[in-house]
Amino acid sequence: MMKITAIIVTYSDRFHLLKQVLDSCFEEGVSNIIIIDNNSHKNSKIQLEKYSKTHKNKTFVIWNSSNLGSAKGYKQGLKEVKIRNLGDYIWLLDDDNKPRKKSLEKLKEYWNKKSNDVKALLSYRPDRLQYRQAIIENNPNLVLGLNNSFSGFHLKLKAENFFSKKKYISNLNQVGEIAYAPYGGMFFHKSILDEIGYPNEDYFLYSDDHDWSYRITKSNKKIYLVLNSVIDDIDSSWNLINKTNNTFIKIKKAPSLRVYYSVRNRMMFEKNNLIDNKLIYNLNKLAFTCLLFCFCFGNKNFKVFKKAVRHANTNNFMRF
Repeated sequence: MMKITAIIVTYSDRFHLLKQVLDSCFEEGVSNIIIIDNNSHKNSKIQLEKYSKTHKNKTFVIWNSSNLGSAKGYKQGLKEVKIRNLGDYIWLLDDDNKPRKKSLEKLKEYWNKKSNDVKALLSYRPDRLQYRQAIIENNPNLVLGLNNSFSGFHLKLKAENFFSKKKYISNLNQVGEIAYAPYGGMFFHKSILDEIGYPNEDYFLYSDDHDWSYRITKSNKKIYLVLNSVIDDIDSSWNLINKTNNTFIKIKKAPSLRVYYSVRNRMMFEKNNLIDNKLIYNLNKLAFTCLLFCFCFGNKNFKVFKKAVRHANTNNFMRF
């Protein structure tokens, strides 16, 4: 039997979401759960403590006195699995990733018949359409964006989209390769940690999961998305709440902290992995900045954006 440990990072006042995830994990057959509490609100701490006592010897909580971010949180959880020797398999989830019925069973089924070069699987989150589209087009790098794009923006792509509209069609394959993965839904054997190490704490939050999981791809191994293993985001991500596809409006309305880390860290990831022509990259960055200025004129987040760009250019990992 596979002994599977789920690792979940939580914060703020989110126990009402976390409890649904925890209950679903146990229903799916998870053996143990490690919860990293990033200094959540008092109410959530009290309820989590009660829950962990009720599920004694199956839940283990790491209590942080401050919010250490997702990178540090998941790193703590991954190390805890090894320290406690809780089993060989790990399933990473956000505190709002509620597994559907048989989601874990589908992962196990595919794991037992996969090829040796597949080192991680990913459950499907229906609001992450680009991952599904990567399988439809048999293009693992679709989730990365084009080389030399800036924050996913590329003038070539914008021109192509202007003249042709991409359709999301039904996919016949239930499994396919992707270049990187978010934490939420990743499933793997703990031995991969000996090959790729742990998340980079300097990222704090945003793109830390991409930086970490992309190490699998760069080592010529594979990550596969399993479409019939579904987890639902029961609390929508900040950049998905607004249904507009306009990136600039999203930045204008987003919390400044999230703008800073998402822009800075995405730039750091691009610098390390996606730039092969600095001239094209800088043209895309200039075009993005000009458009953002038009949309965010007089908005504080434009200054936050410029600060994030400046720090990425100088490899400055300061906290916001």
